[in-house]
Amino acid sequence: MPEHPTPAPSDPDRGPPVLNASGPSGPGPASGPAAGPPQVAWWHWHRRLYDWVLHWADTPYGGPALFVMAFAESSFFPVPPDVLLAPLVLGNRRKWLGYALACSLASLVGGVFGYAIGYFAWQAVGGIFHDHVPGFSRDVVVLRDGTRIEGMIDSRGVKVALPLMRAELQFPDDSAEPLRITDSLGRAHALTEDTVVEYSVHPFTKAGGLYQTYDFWIVFIAGFTPLPYKVITITAGVFGINFPVFLIASAVSRSARFFLVAGLIGLCGDWIKPKIDRYFNLLCILFVVLLVGGFAVIRYL
Repeated sequence: MPEHPTPAPSDPDRGPPVLNASGPSGPGPASGPAAGPPQVAWWHWHRRLYDWVLHWADTPYGGPALFVMAFAESSFFPVPPDVLLAPLVLGNRRKWLGYALACSLASLVGGVFGYAIGYFAWQAVGGIFHDHVPGFSRDVVVLRDGTRIEGMIDSRGVKVALPLMRAELQFPDDSAEPLRITDSLGRAHALTEDTVVEYSVHPFTKAGGLYQTYDFWIVFIAGFTPLPYKVITITAGVFGINFPVFLIASAVSRSARFFLVAGLIGLCGDWIKPKIDRYFNLLCILFVVLLVGGFAVIRYL
């Protein structure tokens, strides 16, 4: 006589037993498809990128990628390394200290490289920056005879008033060396109060004027805030500010910024990560606003 499976006693916490061909505890067909990770719509490319970066935290490539990005951002790359630092720390919060240290060191080395570009190679590469990199546009002077000159005004003759960053040309008396502007072909033109009818001093030259008084604080503020740090590293070299002052200001500001970002996420990740997941699109918009705003501040000062 064939045997029939005998149901096990009912457990009120687990529900009634499930019978199958092999008995209540034997193997049987799956009740439904296995649950997988949530699917992300194809047009949410920024979310896909974020999830992709998160997985780098458990690979050997996360640290080197962060180092390269932090180095490049300090001298020529427009995107700050925070966009890689934050997801890497979220992916592996135990490594937050190492990520912050790597990011700080790479940014400092990149800043020194930017300073070297300005100090040693500006005559060769300056035209590329003036033509293609925001914040490096040339000054403009219009003379009384209608001549328009685009070039770089000697920053020693530029006085910048804070906080609105208004620039005023300081014309020396007749016995002193005249104020000059050097055009894109390297030709120097003397400027006098009688011949200049209009001028526009752009951020690059304004930075040179400010360095004469606020060298440490300019580097520190740019290193800690969303302002484009690369503009400051290169101009610091071009205008030859004191290198130890530059190095100390860069080390303090960049380390403070990256250790703050990594530390908050590493130590408070259980609270921060759900907030990032919930408001991810809004945070992406805020990041773009800050990134564009930093360049806009430099462009329109």
